[in-house]
Amino acid sequence: MTVTPLAHWPADYPSDYAVVDVETTGLRSSDRIVSVAVELLDRAGTVTDRWSTLVDPERDPGPVHIHGLTPERLAGAPTFDRIADDLAEYLDGRVLVAHNAPFDWGMLTSEYRRLDTPWPMRRRLCTMALARHLELPIGDYKLATLAAHYRVRQLRAHDAVDDARVLGEIFRYGLHEAAGAGLPLPLAVPDSGSGLRRGAAARKRIPERAAGPKAPCPWTNPGRLDLAVGLVQGMRVAFTGGAGHAREQLERQAAEAGLYVATSVSGKTSVLVTEDPGSGSGKNRTAARLGTPVIDEATYLRLLARVQPGTPIAGSAPVRVPAPRPEPEPEPEEPAPVSGVADTPSPPSTRPTVRQVLVLQGRDEHAEGGRVRQLVSESGARLRINLTSTVDTVLVLPGAASDPRIARAQAFGAVCLTEAQWRAALTEAPTPTPASSGPGASASNLPRGGAVQLPGDARPGRWILNASWAWDRPDEDIDIVAFLLDEHERVRGDSDFVFWNQPVAPLDVVALDASGPAEQTVTLELDTLPRDVHRVVVAASVDGTSTFAAVGPIEIDVAPFQATSFRRSVLDAATVERVLLLGTFYRHGVGWKFRTEGQGYEFDLAGLAGSFGVEIA
Repeated sequence: MTVTPLAHWPADYPSDYAVVDVETTGLRSSDRIVSVAVELLDRAGTVTDRWSTLVDPERDPGPVHIHGLTPERLAGAPTFDRIADDLAEYLDGRVLVAHNAPFDWGMLTSEYRRLDTPWPMRRRLCTMALARHLELPIGDYKLATLAAHYRVRQLRAHDAVDDARVLGEIFRYGLHEAAGAGLPLPLAVPDSGSGLRRGAAARKRIPERAAGPKAPCPWTNPGRLDLAVGLVQGMRVAFTGGAGHAREQLERQAAEAGLYVATSVSGKTSVLVTEDPGSGSGKNRTAARLGTPVIDEATYLRLLARVQPGTPIAGSAPVRVPAPRPEPEPEPEEPAPVSGVADTPSPPSTRPTVRQVLVLQGRDEHAEGGRVRQLVSESGARLRINLTSTVDTVLVLPGAASDPRIARAQAFGAVCLTEAQWRAALTEAPTPTPASSGPGASASNLPRGGAVQLPGDARPGRWILNASWAWDRPDEDIDIVAFLLDEHERVRGDSDFVFWNQPVAPLDVVALDASGPAEQTVTLELDTLPRDVHRVVVAASVDGTSTFAAVGPIEIDVAPFQATSFRRSVLDAATVERVLLLGTFYRHGVGWKFRTEGQGYEFDLAGLAGSFGVEIA
């Protein structure tokens, strides 16, 4: 395959990548690396350098039948402490690219942690997540499958050098496809300790975590920083860069002073604190675009010494009963045409049958948007939450008539319709149910409350639940969490609560990881879950004091590990929910089933955790 040069490269794409592959003695963080290979790529995916080495793991090399590295071949190889500095020079300041990136990232960070040496990377990109975003017509996301799709020749599978070469070529093609479609890359910014945004205190008990900076801020956000006034309780403070003061300490001091620690920069951010205001980091660029004040750490610490009192949020949140869901509203007899959308009663008859549908709504059309998305799902079409080149139909509700995505959708050939026009199109050419098998086939939609048997009976293997939300609505951070429950619907202990600060359950049976700012994945080892765990509930929580009104719908995608979708669902919360149950994996006879939930609650994550028996101080 060839890559066509682009006239305009996305300005927010990274400038350097390090494609990495490691071979290890096993799959747990306690295992060791036996070989590592790196390919350095520039912003367009061109190779600029290569480096590799065998590594003496100082123990049995593990699955020799997979990686082929016997004790004899590893004899005389350097130990990791001898190659750590050289490797860091290749990785420092770049984006780590890997296939199943959480694994490679986790193994490398574990090695650096053993040496008590700083981990040199901040961002990563998983080629499996990129393949999902591109919706490639393939049957699974295995490296060999992607290599065949892009016609990249594999010479030695599970050889770090050859895998890095193959992955580098695959990534170059995917990078250009994403750039050509104008898609944001699934860049994740995990913490080197926990695998998520924060985690230096990972695996602490719940009472110790309750005082952390993730606790809801009880003060109203007074807006942006005015240096003449100083910091005021309730301000949203974001941090970037490594600085002389540890990030954890800065965040803890901010929380103790009554400030809210934000993990990203948005229009609500009061100030960005950075080691180098001119570094050009993603947060610095976002702050410049939004006009967010930027200060250095020294200035921040001076202001922190005299934080002004804030305004308490009226009525602190006791746990309340579940919020009632709105009933579907009656269909209007004659919906008014939407400005910017063609007035014709139906699309041209030559238009292909509707299969990929995005619903655009105004900020106050939450109930309407949910109602229309439900109708789209019931019609058999694939409901989308982001605009990509695969979307062929956009339904525009009245409040979204001026949405800039309408012009973008029309530019690549999508049809933009009102609800009435879409209904007329369905009458003329009903959408068939998508095929359920074959490479690239669309997974069937699973409605709210729907359940499905997982294949494999008593040994279904490793499964994932991928949760994603709209890229262009980064109003608040979303936390995906999981609870391992016994027959009484209670956790057996605090370690059965998997969340941002404790992202892995004991024995790695359930793990949480970020695949980008609008996507998180839960991986479940169903075969090895303890017998007294009867179900695993996955939920989403809005960070801080906001609600799902600022987020919109969430798509969940359930599949065997490295496979394409098995079932998809798009779940809507209304306006006041702060927690949304996504889905449940549960034992059924000798096997497992999955059920889509969709129930929202007004109380916060602490309330949900408490309802499952998690002890919170």
